[in-house]
Amino acid sequence: MTPPDTGPYETVRLRGGVESMRHPRGTSLVDLPDQEPVTPEEEAVVRTLVDGSHRMTVRDDGTGALLDRLRSGGWLAVTVHDADGPVFTVEPHRSPAARPVPPPPGRPRLSRFTAVRASADGLLWVSSPRAWAAVVVHRPEAAVVLADPGGERRVPGLDEAVAARLRHDLLWAGLAVVGDEDEEFRVRQWSWADLEFHQSSRGYTPGFRLGRTGWGAEYAPAPPPRPEPFGPAVELRRPDLERLRGTDPPFTSVLESRRSLRRHDPRNPLTCDRLAEFLYRTARTVHRRPGDGMELQYRPYPSGGAAHELEVYVVAARVAGLEPGTYHYDGHDHRLELVRPMDGPGRLLVDGVGSATSQTGAPQALLLISARFERLMWAYEGLAYALILKHVGALMQTMNLVATAMGLAGCALGTSTRHAFGRLTGLDPLEEDLVGEFLLGVPAGPEQEEGGRR
Repeated sequence: MTPPDTGPYETVRLRGGVESMRHPRGTSLVDLPDQEPVTPEEEAVVRTLVDGSHRMTVRDDGTGALLDRLRSGGWLAVTVHDADGPVFTVEPHRSPAARPVPPPPGRPRLSRFTAVRASADGLLWVSSPRAWAAVVVHRPEAAVVLADPGGERRVPGLDEAVAARLRHDLLWAGLAVVGDEDEEFRVRQWSWADLEFHQSSRGYTPGFRLGRTGWGAEYAPAPPPRPEPFGPAVELRRPDLERLRGTDPPFTSVLESRRSLRRHDPRNPLTCDRLAEFLYRTARTVHRRPGDGMELQYRPYPSGGAAHELEVYVVAARVAGLEPGTYHYDGHDHRLELVRPMDGPGRLLVDGVGSATSQTGAPQALLLISARFERLMWAYEGLAYALILKHVGALMQTMNLVATAMGLAGCALGTSTRHAFGRLTGLDPLEEDLVGEFLLGVPAGPEQEEGGRR
């Protein structure tokens, strides 16, 4: 259909991520887990929607029922135009909610979960992890409505009917709300960052690819399998794994006796050899092989795509046989590379952890877990950071169990001093930054340690 010369009108297209697929029973629109079958008579319109936008003013012969069905199922992105061009697009990612007719009483405002950001093409993308659709703003005049979705004043340069439609669609999509949206605790318990991260890593954002796509190959060579060495290296003793197979306590015993032990024996420091055994059993690179465009690695804990983006640093405060300082663990050659002697940033980290864990003395060793983001983000889209945190959990559990088997005090920490890692290493936080912390030492006696399974 041809749009009118003046006045608002709509165009529709398939929402981002939807594909038209042929199968033995016919044709379906697919955006897993959703599927929508279309009849042979409807395929011509579907091809139009695949190729671009379908303009709507009055009903097209034979297409009205199909378009109504696809709109009600959330398959179509709808762009509203005025005489000067497109104003905004409602981009669904699931079936729409019921239209609020009449609108609920009260003055609408943007939800606290709603975020406004610039898209790659310079448009404004308005989204919320609680909404069934995003709104894409094509014109700067429409941004005025975002600032006050409950306002009724005329917006200069914007058709009044289009402005009213935008206000209504923001409320309909769940991007704007009326009243107290946090009245129920199931909503109040979520921060915007947590819910946005949870939803986006599960693939809710329309038009964004998710998974191991190898997209980074278009922009950069494959990331190196290991970082550049820092400085002088301390060669570490390799434990006898065959002997350990026979002397370690049974797995069930290790699992059931695991405890988070925070306090270290001030009279009995961790030795360099025991630290070396711990690192060898938890974080060494067992073997490597080429594959999927970059070198793949295998360690004692799992990693998506065998990328193994995590690195381990040791802030050694009291380790017998090792000078105090911060070291990078080279799991390929099983050695510690000196990053810097114990000084301000390292001492700040250790003292801060000691205070937070009620240590009577300084912790013996603090292990810092960092991520070289490119190792994972070069191959994965949409869920790379979520994978990194899952890998941190896998490594921390491995560390907990090995510490228990070795009779050491191990404790995963929730956080540490902000920016300290960057000051210790001088690394760009966009390239490598801290994602986890783990305390390690010789356990304090029963009179010093308040035990407990945590």
